[in-house]
Amino acid sequence: MGTAPNLADYEGLSEVFEWDSIYADADWDAPDEINVAHEVCDRYRTERGTVALYFVGADGERERITFWELAQWSNQFANLLEALGVERGDRVFAYMPRVPEQYVAMLGTLKTGCVFGGVDQQFGPEQVAYRLEDAGARVVITTPENRETVATALEDVPSVEHVIVVSDDGIGVRRGDVSYYEAMERASLEYDTVRTEGSDPALLYYTSGVTGPAKGIVHGHRWIVGVAAAQLYAADLQQHETDLYWATGDRGWLTAPVNALGVWFWGHSILAYEGEFDPDTWTALLDEFPVTVLSSVPALYRQLRKNDDLLADADLDLHRAVSTGEPLDAELIEWGEETLGTPIHDSYGQAETGNMIVNTYPSIETRPGSMGKPLPGVEAAVVDPDTGDELEAGETGEIAVRGEFPCFFLGYWEDPDATEETFVGDWYLTGDLGRVDEDGYVWYQGRADDVIISGGSRIGPYAVERAVADHDAVAEVAVAPTPDPDLEQVVEAFVVCENAEPSDELAEELRTHAADRLPDRATPEAVEFRDSLPRAVTGQIRRGELRESSLDD
Repeated sequence: MGTAPNLADYEGLSEVFEWDSIYADADWDAPDEINVAHEVCDRYRTERGTVALYFVGADGERERITFWELAQWSNQFANLLEALGVERGDRVFAYMPRVPEQYVAMLGTLKTGCVFGGVDQQFGPEQVAYRLEDAGARVVITTPENRETVATALEDVPSVEHVIVVSDDGIGVRRGDVSYYEAMERASLEYDTVRTEGSDPALLYYTSGVTGPAKGIVHGHRWIVGVAAAQLYAADLQQHETDLYWATGDRGWLTAPVNALGVWFWGHSILAYEGEFDPDTWTALLDEFPVTVLSSVPALYRQLRKNDDLLADADLDLHRAVSTGEPLDAELIEWGEETLGTPIHDSYGQAETGNMIVNTYPSIETRPGSMGKPLPGVEAAVVDPDTGDELEAGETGEIAVRGEFPCFFLGYWEDPDATEETFVGDWYLTGDLGRVDEDGYVWYQGRADDVIISGGSRIGPYAVERAVADHDAVAEVAVAPTPDPDLEQVVEAFVVCENAEPSDELAEELRTHAADRLPDRATPEAVEFRDSLPRAVTGQIRRGELRESSLDD
Protein backbone atom coordinates (compact mmCIF):
# COMPACT_ATOMS: atom_id res chain seq x y z
CA MET A 1 0.00 0.00 0.00
CA GLY A 2 1.34 3.45 -0.94
CA THR A 3 1.74 6.27 1.54
CA ALA A 4 2.40 9.37 -0.59
CA PRO A 5 -0.02 10.31 -3.40
CA ASN A 6 0.96 9.42 -6.96
CA LEU A 7 1.10 13.12 -7.73
CA ALA A 8 3.07 14.24 -4.69
CA ASP A 9 4.61 17.29 -6.40
CA TYR A 10 2.07 18.82 -8.76
CA GLU A 11 4.16 21.75 -9.94
CA GLY A 12 7.30 19.67 -10.33
CA LEU A 13 5.70 16.90 -12.38
CA SER A 14 3.71 19.36 -14.51
CA GLU A 15 6.95 20.98 -15.64
CA VAL A 16 8.63 17.75 -16.79
CA PHE A 17 5.68 15.45 -17.63
CA GLU A 18 5.79 13.56 -20.93
CA TRP A 19 3.01 11.32 -22.23
CA ASP A 20 5.61 8.71 -23.08
CA SER A 21 5.74 7.96 -19.35
CA ILE A 22 2.15 6.63 -19.50
CA TYR A 23 2.49 5.11 -22.98
CA ALA A 24 5.37 3.09 -21.52
CA ASP A 25 2.90 1.39 -19.16
CA ALA A 26 0.94 0.00 -22.12
CA ASP A 27 1.61 -3.57 -23.18
CA TRP A 28 1.94 -2.91 -26.90
CA ASP A 29 4.12 -0.37 -28.71
CA ALA A 30 1.92 2.63 -28.01
CA PRO A 31 0.91 4.94 -29.55
CA ASP A 32 1.87 3.35 -32.88
CA GLU A 33 0.19 0.12 -31.86
CA ILE A 34 -2.44 0.09 -29.11
CA ASN A 35 -5.87 -1.46 -28.65
CA VAL A 36 -8.00 -0.39 -25.71
CA ALA A 37 -9.46 -3.85 -25.10
CA HIS A 38 -6.06 -5.50 -24.95
CA GLU A 39 -4.64 -2.87 -22.60
CA VAL A 40 -7.53 -2.95 -20.13
CA CYS A 41 -8.40 -6.62 -20.21
CA ASP A 42 -6.35 -9.18 -22.14
CA ARG A 43 -3.00 -8.38 -20.58
CA TYR A 44 -4.48 -9.27 -17.17
CA ARG A 45 -6.18 -12.48 -18.28
CA THR A 46 -3.40 -14.73 -16.90
CA GLU A 47 -4.25 -13.53 -13.39
CA ARG A 48 -7.26 -15.81 -13.13
CA GLY A 49 -8.24 -14.79 -9.63
CA THR A 50 -8.15 -11.02 -10.14
CA VAL A 51 -11.66 -9.57 -10.16
CA ALA A 52 -12.40 -7.00 -12.85
CA LEU A 53 -16.09 -6.44 -12.07
CA TYR A 54 -18.30 -6.82 -9.03
CA PHE A 55 -21.87 -6.58 -10.27
CA VAL A 56 -25.00 -5.99 -8.19
CA GLY A 57 -28.31 -6.27 -10.01
CA ALA A 58 -31.39 -4.19 -9.33
CA ASP A 59 -32.95 -7.31 -7.77
CA GLY A 60 -29.94 -7.91 -5.51
CA GLU A 61 -28.22 -10.45 -7.76
CA ARG A 62 -24.44 -10.64 -7.19
CA GLU A 63 -21.82 -11.54 -9.79
CA ARG A 64 -18.04 -11.60 -9.58
CA ILE A 65 -16.23 -11.50 -12.94
CA THR A 66 -12.48 -11.91 -13.30
CA PHE A 67 -10.24 -10.44 -15.99
CA TRP A 68 -9.78 -13.98 -17.32
CA GLU A 69 -13.56 -14.42 -17.75
CA LEU A 70 -13.96 -10.95 -19.22
CA ALA A 71 -11.22 -11.67 -21.76
CA GLN A 72 -12.84 -14.94 -22.84
CA TRP A 73 -16.37 -13.52 -23.07
CA SER A 74 -15.22 -10.47 -25.03
CA ASN A 75 -13.39 -12.84 -27.40
CA GLN A 76 -16.69 -14.63 -27.93
CA PHE A 77 -18.46 -11.33 -28.64
CA ALA A 78 -15.75 -10.36 -31.13
CA ASN A 79 -16.27 -13.68 -32.92
CA LEU A 80 -20.05 -13.16 -32.79
CA LEU A 81 -19.66 -9.82 -34.58
CA GLU A 82 -17.39 -11.27 -37.25
CA ALA A 83 -19.89 -14.07 -37.83
CA LEU A 84 -22.50 -11.37 -38.53
CA GLY A 85 -20.22 -9.90 -41.18
CA VAL A 86 -19.31 -6.80 -39.22
CA GLU A 87 -16.10 -5.22 -40.51
CA ARG A 88 -13.38 -3.06 -39.03
CA GLY A 89 -14.60 0.50 -38.55
CA ASP A 90 -18.31 -0.42 -38.35
CA ARG A 91 -20.29 1.09 -35.48
CA VAL A 92 -21.82 -1.04 -32.73
CA PHE A 93 -24.14 0.65 -30.21
CA ALA A 94 -25.52 -0.43 -26.84
CA TYR A 95 -28.88 0.68 -25.46
CA MET A 96 -29.09 -1.11 -22.14
CA PRO A 97 -28.69 -0.77 -18.37
CA ARG A 98 -25.60 -1.19 -16.18
CA VAL A 99 -25.13 -4.92 -16.72
CA PRO A 100 -22.01 -7.03 -17.37
CA GLU A 101 -23.02 -7.77 -20.96
CA GLN A 102 -22.47 -4.13 -21.88
CA TYR A 103 -18.84 -4.29 -20.77
CA VAL A 104 -18.39 -7.54 -22.69
CA ALA A 105 -19.90 -5.97 -25.82
CA MET A 106 -17.71 -2.89 -25.49
CA LEU A 107 -14.48 -4.87 -25.19
CA GLY A 108 -15.44 -7.36 -27.87
CA THR A 109 -16.29 -4.57 -30.29
CA LEU A 110 -12.98 -2.81 -29.67
CA LYS A 111 -11.07 -6.06 -30.24
CA THR A 112 -12.46 -6.26 -33.78
CA GLY A 113 -11.37 -2.74 -34.68
CA CYS A 114 -15.02 -1.65 -34.77
CA VAL A 115 -16.26 1.50 -33.05
CA PHE A 116 -18.37 1.26 -29.89
CA GLY A 117 -20.98 3.73 -28.67
CA GLY A 118 -23.69 3.93 -26.03
CA VAL A 119 -27.11 5.56 -25.82
CA ASP A 120 -28.66 6.44 -22.48
CA GLN A 121 -31.79 4.45 -21.60
CA GLN A 122 -33.66 7.62 -20.69
CA PHE A 123 -33.78 8.62 -24.36
CA GLY A 124 -36.90 7.74 -26.32
CA PRO A 125 -37.20 6.37 -29.87
CA GLU A 126 -36.67 9.69 -31.66
CA GLN A 127 -33.43 10.48 -29.82
CA VAL A 128 -32.19 6.90 -30.18
CA ALA A 129 -32.96 6.94 -33.90
CA TYR A 130 -31.11 10.24 -34.38
CA ARG A 131 -27.89 8.85 -32.89
CA LEU A 132 -28.02 5.49 -34.66
CA GLU A 133 -28.85 7.06 -38.01
CA ASP A 134 -26.21 9.76 -37.70
CA ALA A 135 -23.56 7.17 -36.80
CA GLY A 136 -24.60 4.76 -39.54
CA ALA A 137 -24.71 2.03 -36.90
CA ARG A 138 -24.77 -1.58 -38.11
CA VAL A 139 -25.43 -3.37 -34.83
CA VAL A 140 -27.44 -2.58 -31.70
CA ILE A 141 -27.26 -4.61 -28.51
CA THR A 142 -30.14 -4.19 -26.09
CA THR A 143 -32.34 -5.93 -23.51
CA PRO A 144 -35.93 -7.24 -23.72
CA GLU A 145 -37.18 -4.25 -21.71
CA ASN A 146 -35.74 -1.86 -24.31
CA ARG A 147 -36.57 -3.85 -27.44
CA GLU A 148 -39.80 -1.98 -28.20
CA THR A 149 -38.03 1.39 -28.10
CA VAL A 150 -35.32 0.07 -30.40
CA ALA A 151 -37.93 -1.32 -32.80
CA THR A 152 -39.64 2.07 -33.08
CA ALA A 153 -36.30 3.83 -33.50
CA LEU A 154 -35.14 1.47 -36.25
CA GLU A 155 -38.09 2.38 -38.47
CA ASP A 156 -35.94 5.36 -39.48
CA VAL A 157 -32.50 3.74 -39.36
CA PRO A 158 -31.88 1.51 -42.40
CA SER A 159 -28.17 1.09 -41.61
CA VAL A 160 -28.81 -1.22 -38.62
CA GLU A 161 -28.69 -4.80 -39.86
CA HIS A 162 -28.55 -6.72 -36.59
CA VAL A 163 -30.18 -6.40 -33.17
CA ILE A 164 -28.62 -8.49 -30.40
CA VAL A 165 -30.94 -9.07 -27.45
CA VAL A 166 -29.59 -10.07 -24.05
CA SER A 167 -32.27 -12.55 -23.05
CA ASP A 168 -31.71 -15.86 -21.28
CA ASP A 169 -35.25 -17.18 -21.79
CA GLY A 170 -36.06 -16.02 -25.33
CA ILE A 171 -38.49 -13.36 -24.15
CA GLY A 172 -38.05 -10.12 -26.07
CA VAL A 173 -36.16 -11.76 -28.94
CA ARG A 174 -37.96 -10.99 -32.21
CA ARG A 175 -37.75 -12.78 -35.53
CA GLY A 176 -34.45 -11.89 -37.14
CA ASP A 177 -32.83 -10.87 -33.86
CA VAL A 178 -29.67 -12.42 -32.50
CA SER A 179 -30.13 -14.10 -29.11
CA TYR A 180 -27.04 -13.02 -27.16
CA TYR A 181 -26.53 -16.13 -25.04
CA GLU A 182 -27.24 -18.60 -27.84
CA ALA A 183 -24.80 -16.84 -30.16
CA MET A 184 -22.16 -16.55 -27.45
CA GLU A 185 -22.34 -20.30 -26.72
CA ARG A 186 -21.50 -21.03 -30.36
CA ALA A 187 -18.64 -18.51 -30.50
CA SER A 188 -15.01 -19.46 -29.93
CA LEU A 189 -13.22 -18.39 -26.77
CA GLU A 190 -10.11 -17.51 -28.78
CA TYR A 191 -9.66 -14.32 -30.78
CA ASP A 192 -6.67 -12.39 -32.09
CA THR A 193 -7.28 -8.75 -31.21
CA VAL A 194 -6.89 -6.42 -34.19
CA ARG A 195 -3.64 -4.44 -34.13
CA THR A 196 -5.02 -0.92 -34.13
CA GLU A 197 -3.11 2.37 -34.03
CA GLY A 198 -3.58 5.15 -31.50
CA SER A 199 -5.42 7.35 -34.01
CA ASP A 200 -7.81 4.60 -35.18
CA PRO A 201 -11.41 5.35 -34.06
CA ALA A 202 -12.51 3.38 -31.01
CA LEU A 203 -15.41 5.18 -29.30
CA LEU A 204 -18.34 7.25 -30.58
CA TYR A 205 -20.46 8.94 -27.93
CA TYR A 206 -22.94 11.77 -28.40
CA THR A 207 -23.41 15.02 -26.54
CA SER A 208 -26.66 15.48 -24.64
CA GLY A 209 -28.10 17.93 -27.16
CA VAL A 210 -29.00 20.43 -24.44
CA THR A 211 -27.58 23.41 -26.39
CA GLY A 212 -28.30 22.16 -29.93
CA PRO A 213 -28.39 18.96 -32.01
CA ALA A 214 -26.40 16.17 -30.38
CA LYS A 215 -22.94 15.76 -31.90
CA GLY A 216 -21.04 12.51 -32.24
CA ILE A 217 -17.61 12.67 -30.61
CA VAL A 218 -14.94 10.26 -31.84
CA HIS A 219 -12.00 9.05 -29.75
CA GLY A 220 -9.08 6.92 -30.89
CA HIS A 221 -7.47 3.98 -29.12
CA ARG A 222 -4.82 6.32 -27.69
CA TRP A 223 -7.66 7.80 -25.59
CA ILE A 224 -7.06 5.13 -22.95
CA VAL A 225 -3.65 6.58 -22.06
CA GLY A 226 -5.09 10.00 -21.17
CA VAL A 227 -7.82 8.37 -19.10
CA ALA A 228 -5.32 6.15 -17.33
CA ALA A 229 -3.29 9.22 -16.34
CA ALA A 230 -6.33 10.91 -14.79
CA GLN A 231 -7.24 7.80 -12.82
CA LEU A 232 -3.65 7.55 -11.62
CA TYR A 233 -3.33 11.16 -10.51
CA ALA A 234 -6.86 12.40 -9.73
CA ALA A 235 -8.38 9.18 -8.36
CA ASP A 236 -4.96 8.26 -6.92
CA LEU A 237 -5.19 4.61 -7.96
CA GLN A 238 -2.32 2.26 -7.12
CA GLN A 239 -2.40 3.30 -3.45
CA HIS A 240 -3.72 -0.14 -2.56
CA GLU A 241 -2.80 -3.61 -3.77
CA THR A 242 -6.28 -3.73 -5.28
CA ASP A 243 -8.47 -0.65 -5.55
CA LEU A 244 -12.24 -0.96 -5.96
CA TYR A 245 -13.75 1.90 -7.95
CA TRP A 246 -17.48 2.63 -7.94
CA ALA A 247 -18.73 5.09 -10.58
CA THR A 248 -22.47 5.68 -10.40
CA GLY A 249 -23.11 7.20 -13.86
CA ASP A 250 -25.22 5.73 -16.63
CA ARG A 251 -23.66 3.64 -19.38
CA GLY A 252 -24.89 5.81 -22.25
CA TRP A 253 -22.27 8.52 -21.73
CA LEU A 254 -18.51 8.68 -22.21
CA THR A 255 -18.06 8.77 -18.43
CA ALA A 256 -18.94 5.06 -18.45
CA PRO A 257 -15.81 3.90 -20.33
CA VAL A 258 -13.74 6.60 -18.57
CA ASN A 259 -14.62 5.20 -15.16
CA ALA A 260 -14.26 1.55 -16.13
CA LEU A 261 -11.54 1.25 -18.73
CA GLY A 262 -9.28 3.82 -17.09
CA VAL A 263 -9.39 1.75 -13.90
CA TRP A 264 -8.87 -1.56 -15.69
CA PHE A 265 -5.80 -0.15 -17.46
CA TRP A 266 -4.07 -0.41 -14.07
CA GLY A 267 -5.54 -3.83 -13.29
CA HIS A 268 -7.92 -2.68 -10.55
CA SER A 269 -11.56 -3.61 -9.95
CA ILE A 270 -14.84 -1.75 -10.47
CA LEU A 271 -18.26 -2.07 -8.86
CA ALA A 272 -21.38 -1.71 -11.01
CA TYR A 273 -24.86 -1.36 -9.50
CA GLU A 274 -27.73 -1.73 -11.95
CA GLY A 275 -30.35 0.16 -9.93
CA GLU A 276 -31.01 3.85 -9.47
CA PHE A 277 -30.05 5.89 -6.42
CA ASP A 278 -31.44 4.67 -3.14
CA PRO A 279 -29.74 5.78 0.11
CA ASP A 280 -30.32 2.47 1.88
CA THR A 281 -28.88 0.44 -1.01
CA TRP A 282 -25.92 2.75 -1.54
CA THR A 283 -25.05 2.65 2.14
CA ALA A 284 -25.36 -1.13 2.19
CA LEU A 285 -23.07 -1.45 -0.84
CA LEU A 286 -20.43 0.85 0.66
CA ASP A 287 -20.59 -1.26 3.81
CA GLU A 288 -20.45 -4.62 1.99
CA PHE A 289 -17.79 -3.86 -0.64
CA PRO A 290 -14.34 -2.39 0.09
CA VAL A 291 -14.86 0.59 -2.22
CA THR A 292 -11.74 2.78 -2.16
CA VAL A 293 -12.80 5.33 -4.82
CA LEU A 294 -16.32 6.68 -5.27
CA SER A 295 -17.16 8.75 -8.35
CA SER A 296 -20.53 10.48 -8.60
CA VAL A 297 -22.22 13.83 -9.17
CA PRO A 298 -23.07 16.59 -6.66
CA ALA A 299 -26.82 15.92 -6.82
CA LEU A 300 -26.36 12.33 -5.63
CA TYR A 301 -23.78 13.26 -3.00
CA ARG A 302 -26.36 15.73 -1.66
CA GLN A 303 -28.98 12.99 -1.54
CA LEU A 304 -26.56 10.81 0.38
CA ARG A 305 -25.89 13.67 2.78
CA LYS A 306 -29.61 14.06 3.46
CA ASN A 307 -29.61 10.44 4.62
CA ASP A 308 -26.20 10.34 6.24
CA ASP A 309 -27.62 8.86 9.45
CA LEU A 310 -27.63 5.58 7.52
CA LEU A 311 -23.84 5.81 7.18
CA ALA A 312 -23.22 5.99 10.94
CA ASP A 313 -22.64 2.25 11.32
CA ALA A 314 -21.25 1.55 7.83
CA ASP A 315 -17.72 0.20 7.52
CA LEU A 316 -16.24 2.51 4.87
CA ASP A 317 -12.95 1.98 3.03
CA LEU A 318 -12.94 5.16 0.94
CA HIS A 319 -9.72 7.02 0.35
CA ARG A 320 -11.02 9.15 -2.56
CA ALA A 321 -14.38 10.65 -3.49
CA VAL A 322 -14.53 12.33 -6.90
CA SER A 323 -17.26 14.54 -8.32
CA THR A 324 -18.00 15.94 -11.76
CA GLY A 325 -20.87 17.71 -13.52
CA GLU A 326 -21.06 20.94 -11.53
CA PRO A 327 -18.88 22.70 -8.96
CA LEU A 328 -19.06 21.64 -5.32
CA ASP A 329 -19.97 23.86 -2.39
CA ALA A 330 -17.86 24.02 0.78
CA GLU A 331 -20.48 22.31 2.93
CA LEU A 332 -20.58 19.22 0.72
CA ILE A 333 -16.79 18.98 0.63
CA GLU A 334 -16.60 19.23 4.42
CA TRP A 335 -19.43 16.72 4.86
CA GLY A 336 -17.46 14.22 2.77
CA GLU A 337 -14.41 14.60 4.99
CA GLU A 338 -16.45 14.21 8.18
CA THR A 339 -18.78 11.41 7.07
CA LEU A 340 -17.07 9.56 4.21
CA GLY A 341 -13.57 9.94 5.61
CA THR A 342 -12.36 11.94 2.60
CA PRO A 343 -13.25 15.34 1.13
CA ILE A 344 -15.21 15.18 -2.11
CA HIS A 345 -12.82 16.31 -4.84
CA ASP A 346 -14.03 18.30 -7.82
CA SER A 347 -13.04 17.64 -11.43
CA TYR A 348 -13.84 18.98 -14.90
CA GLY A 349 -13.93 17.54 -18.37
CA GLN A 350 -16.25 17.03 -21.30
CA ALA A 351 -16.77 14.43 -23.98
CA GLU A 352 -14.49 16.27 -26.39
CA THR A 353 -11.60 16.30 -23.91
CA GLY A 354 -12.32 12.63 -23.30
CA ASN A 355 -11.62 12.77 -19.61
CA MET A 356 -11.29 14.81 -16.44
CA ILE A 357 -8.69 17.37 -17.51
CA VAL A 358 -8.91 19.66 -14.46
CA ASN A 359 -8.87 18.04 -11.03
CA THR A 360 -8.30 18.57 -7.33
CA TYR A 361 -5.38 16.24 -6.63
CA PRO A 362 -4.50 14.80 -3.21
CA SER A 363 -1.37 16.93 -2.97
CA ILE A 364 -2.97 20.32 -3.69
CA GLU A 365 -5.27 22.46 -1.58
CA THR A 366 -9.01 21.97 -1.98
CA ARG A 367 -10.67 25.30 -2.74
CA PRO A 368 -14.47 25.06 -2.62
CA GLY A 369 -15.94 26.25 -5.90
CA SER A 370 -12.73 25.61 -7.84
CA MET A 371 -12.35 22.52 -10.00
CA GLY A 372 -8.61 22.35 -9.30
CA LYS A 373 -5.69 22.48 -11.73
CA PRO A 374 -5.03 21.01 -15.20
CA LEU A 375 -3.89 17.42 -15.52
CA PRO A 376 -0.12 17.18 -16.13
CA GLY A 377 0.37 16.98 -19.88
CA VAL A 378 -2.75 19.07 -20.60
CA GLU A 379 -2.35 22.76 -21.44
CA ALA A 380 -5.50 24.57 -20.33
CA ALA A 381 -6.21 28.29 -20.00
CA VAL A 382 -8.98 30.87 -19.96
CA VAL A 383 -8.99 32.85 -23.20
CA ASP A 384 -10.84 35.52 -25.10
CA PRO A 385 -13.00 33.38 -27.43
CA ASP A 386 -12.72 35.92 -30.26
CA THR A 387 -8.93 36.22 -30.32
CA GLY A 388 -7.58 33.22 -28.42
CA ASP A 389 -5.55 35.52 -26.20
CA GLU A 390 -5.01 34.25 -22.67
CA LEU A 391 -6.72 36.39 -20.06
CA GLU A 392 -5.26 37.74 -16.86
CA ALA A 393 -5.92 36.01 -13.54
CA GLY A 394 -9.44 36.74 -12.31
CA GLU A 395 -10.88 37.62 -15.72
CA THR A 396 -13.84 35.62 -17.02
CA GLY A 397 -13.40 34.04 -20.42
CA GLU A 398 -13.77 30.67 -22.12
CA ILE A 399 -11.99 27.58 -20.85
CA ALA A 400 -9.72 26.31 -23.64
CA VAL A 401 -7.20 23.53 -24.17
CA ARG A 402 -4.54 22.74 -26.72
CA GLY A 403 -5.40 19.40 -28.29
CA GLU A 404 -2.07 17.65 -27.97
CA PHE A 405 -2.93 14.99 -25.39
CA PRO A 406 -4.05 11.38 -25.97
CA CYS A 407 -7.67 11.60 -24.83
CA PHE A 408 -8.47 14.69 -26.91
CA PHE A 409 -11.12 13.83 -29.48
CA LEU A 410 -10.36 13.01 -33.10
CA GLY A 411 -13.23 15.26 -34.16
CA TYR A 412 -17.01 15.32 -34.53
CA TRP A 413 -18.37 12.36 -36.45
CA GLU A 414 -18.16 13.09 -40.19
CA ASP A 415 -18.36 16.84 -39.54
CA PRO A 416 -14.95 18.49 -40.03
CA ASP A 417 -16.54 21.93 -40.34
CA ALA A 418 -18.12 21.65 -36.88
CA THR A 419 -14.79 20.44 -35.50
CA GLU A 420 -12.92 23.39 -37.02
CA GLU A 421 -15.46 25.85 -35.61
CA THR A 422 -14.54 24.87 -32.05
CA PHE A 423 -11.02 26.25 -32.48
CA VAL A 424 -9.57 29.73 -32.32
CA GLY A 425 -5.99 29.40 -33.45
CA ASP A 426 -4.68 26.23 -31.82
CA TRP A 427 -6.99 26.57 -28.78
CA TYR A 428 -10.01 24.29 -28.57
CA LEU A 429 -12.89 26.25 -27.00
CA THR A 430 -14.89 24.16 -24.54
CA GLY A 431 -17.96 26.39 -24.55
CA ASP A 432 -17.60 26.79 -20.78
CA LEU A 433 -16.89 30.05 -19.00
CA GLY A 434 -14.20 30.13 -16.35
CA ARG A 435 -11.51 32.12 -14.65
CA VAL A 436 -8.07 31.22 -13.33
CA ASP A 437 -6.85 32.64 -10.04
CA GLU A 438 -3.34 33.81 -9.18
CA ASP A 439 -2.35 30.28 -8.11
CA GLY A 440 -3.54 28.53 -11.28
CA TYR A 441 -6.82 27.14 -9.91
CA VAL A 442 -9.66 27.00 -12.46
CA TRP A 443 -13.10 28.28 -11.43
CA TYR A 444 -16.19 27.34 -13.46
CA GLN A 445 -18.49 30.25 -14.33
CA GLY A 446 -21.18 28.58 -16.46
CA ARG A 447 -21.75 27.77 -20.11
CA ALA A 448 -20.60 30.35 -22.62
CA ASP A 449 -24.09 30.10 -24.14
CA ASP A 450 -25.47 31.17 -20.76
CA VAL A 451 -23.32 34.27 -20.28
CA ILE A 452 -25.36 37.32 -19.31
CA ILE A 453 -24.34 40.64 -20.89
CA SER A 454 -25.45 43.51 -18.66
CA GLY A 455 -24.28 47.04 -19.41
CA GLY A 456 -21.20 45.63 -21.16
CA SER A 457 -20.27 43.33 -18.26
CA ARG A 458 -20.03 39.58 -18.84
CA ILE A 459 -21.68 37.69 -15.97
CA GLY A 460 -21.21 33.95 -15.53
CA PRO A 461 -24.35 32.34 -14.06
CA TYR A 462 -22.58 30.05 -11.63
CA ALA A 463 -21.14 32.81 -9.39
CA VAL A 464 -24.63 34.29 -9.03
CA GLU A 465 -26.17 30.90 -8.32
CA ARG A 466 -23.63 30.17 -5.61
CA ALA A 467 -24.38 33.47 -3.89
CA VAL A 468 -28.14 32.83 -3.89
CA ALA A 469 -27.81 29.14 -2.99
CA ASP A 470 -25.89 30.08 0.14
CA HIS A 471 -29.21 31.13 1.74
CA ASP A 472 -30.85 28.54 4.02
CA ALA A 473 -34.22 28.88 2.26
CA VAL A 474 -32.82 27.80 -1.14
CA ALA A 475 -32.81 24.18 -2.25
CA GLU A 476 -31.89 24.87 -5.89
CA VAL A 477 -31.33 27.93 -8.02
CA ALA A 478 -30.57 28.76 -11.63
CA VAL A 479 -30.20 32.16 -13.23
CA ALA A 480 -30.89 33.40 -16.73
CA PRO A 481 -30.97 36.76 -18.49
CA THR A 482 -34.11 38.80 -18.84
CA PRO A 483 -34.35 41.78 -21.24
CA ASP A 484 -33.72 45.31 -19.96
CA PRO A 485 -34.21 48.50 -22.02
CA ASP A 486 -31.14 50.23 -20.58
CA LEU A 487 -28.64 47.45 -19.81
CA GLU A 488 -29.66 44.98 -22.59
CA GLN A 489 -29.98 42.18 -20.03
CA VAL A 490 -30.27 41.79 -16.27
CA VAL A 491 -30.15 38.70 -14.09
CA GLU A 492 -33.25 36.77 -13.05
CA ALA A 493 -33.04 33.97 -10.46
CA PHE A 494 -35.30 30.91 -10.52
CA VAL A 495 -35.48 29.41 -7.03
CA VAL A 496 -36.76 26.16 -5.53
CA CYS A 497 -37.39 26.68 -1.82
CA GLU A 498 -36.38 24.47 1.07
CA ASN A 499 -38.21 24.77 4.41
CA ALA A 500 -39.65 28.12 3.38
CA GLU A 501 -42.71 29.48 1.62
CA PRO A 502 -42.29 31.63 -1.49
CA SER A 503 -43.19 35.27 -0.92
CA ASP A 504 -42.29 38.77 -2.05
CA GLU A 505 -40.52 39.26 1.26
CA LEU A 506 -38.38 36.16 0.72
CA ALA A 507 -37.56 37.25 -2.83
CA GLU A 508 -36.28 40.60 -1.55
CA GLU A 509 -34.35 38.85 1.22
CA LEU A 510 -32.62 36.63 -1.35
CA ARG A 511 -31.74 39.66 -3.50
CA THR A 512 -30.22 41.43 -0.49
CA HIS A 513 -28.38 38.25 0.50
CA ALA A 514 -26.87 37.98 -2.99
CA ALA A 515 -26.05 41.68 -3.20
CA ASP A 516 -23.76 41.36 -0.20
CA ARG A 517 -21.69 38.81 -2.13
CA LEU A 518 -21.82 40.06 -5.74
CA PRO A 519 -21.07 43.09 -7.92
CA ASP A 520 -24.10 45.30 -8.54
CA ARG A 521 -24.69 44.12 -12.12
CA ALA A 522 -24.60 40.45 -11.06
CA THR A 523 -27.24 40.83 -8.33
CA PRO A 524 -30.58 39.36 -9.52
CA GLU A 525 -33.11 42.01 -10.46
CA ALA A 526 -35.93 39.52 -10.05
CA VAL A 527 -36.57 36.25 -8.25
CA GLU A 528 -39.13 33.74 -9.52
CA PHE A 529 -40.06 30.74 -7.40
CA ARG A 530 -40.49 27.32 -9.03
CA ASP A 531 -41.48 23.86 -7.80
CA SER A 532 -38.58 22.42 -9.80
CA LEU A 533 -36.00 23.37 -12.41
CA PRO A 534 -36.04 21.97 -15.96
CA ARG A 535 -33.27 19.42 -16.41
CA ALA A 536 -31.89 17.31 -19.25
CA VAL A 537 -31.40 13.54 -18.84
CA THR A 538 -27.79 14.28 -17.89
CA GLY A 539 -28.97 16.34 -14.92
CA GLN A 540 -27.92 19.63 -16.54
CA ILE A 541 -30.28 22.55 -16.03
CA ARG A 542 -32.00 23.61 -19.23
CA ARG A 543 -31.24 27.31 -18.96
CA GLY A 544 -32.57 27.80 -22.48
CA GLU A 545 -36.08 27.07 -21.18
CA LEU A 546 -35.57 29.57 -18.38
CA ARG A 547 -34.39 32.20 -20.86
CA GLU A 548 -37.47 31.62 -22.99
CA SER A 549 -39.75 31.91 -19.98
CA SER A 550 -38.08 35.23 -19.10
CA LEU A 551 -38.82 36.53 -22.59
CA ASP A 552 -42.45 35.43 -22.32
CA ASP A 553 -43.03 37.24 -19.01
